[in-house]
Amino acid sequence: KTRIPLSVPTYGAEEVEEALDSLLSTWVSMGKKVKRFEEMFSEYLGSKHAVMVNSGSSANLLALSVLTNPILKGRIEPGSEIITPAVTWATTVYPIANVGCVPVLVDVDLETYNIDPEEAKKAVGPKTAAIMPVHLLGSPCEIGKVQSITEEHDLFLVEDACESTGAEFQGRKVGTFGDMGTFSFYMSHHISTIEGGMIVTDDDELHE
Repeated sequence: KTRIPLSVPTYGAEEVEEALDSLLSTWVSMGKKVKRFEEMFSEYLGSKHAVMVNSGSSANLLALSVLTNPILKGRIEPGSEIITPAVTWATTVYPIANVGCVPVLVDVDLETYNIDPEEAKKAVGPKTAAIMPVHLLGSPCEIGKVQSITEEHDLFLVEDACESTGAEFQGRKVGTFGDMGTFSFYMSHHISTIEGGMIVTDDDELHE
């Protein structure tokens, strides 16, 4: 709704003042501002919990690390397959390998370049544990169809919404359909903290 010029950063005088305030107070990392941001972001999305991290890349890695954690009942086991679109970023695919799982790349819809739900459905096999769709460049994928596949096969759903903060699918913010959603606040994204990311979830155990 708001046009953002590509030639200038997305921060203004108010953000500069807040940054100076943080520097002078010495609270330059986790603190009350970060806590407030987490609360405001989860409220904005309509999610129960939000946890800030240092980047969207780390958000993807931490989300998958939580889902593969041995203390989680029904966790994703090492060697499991996780379906993700072939058109994406390394920071979506590498975390899958980092947690000991196998990325299964599926084709995209040529109209939107988002994951093709039919291709994702065909890729589900006995080793599939999750689907990790990407909402590409502000354009939501057909998350309703992807969610149906995960429900039918009892799979985890992790939404990479790093490029699509605020985008909606059928009136609901992307990143809130799955077990976990990830966001990035890098300089080129809709909301910038220069560096930074967020994980959201409605699940109390995953949040903890």
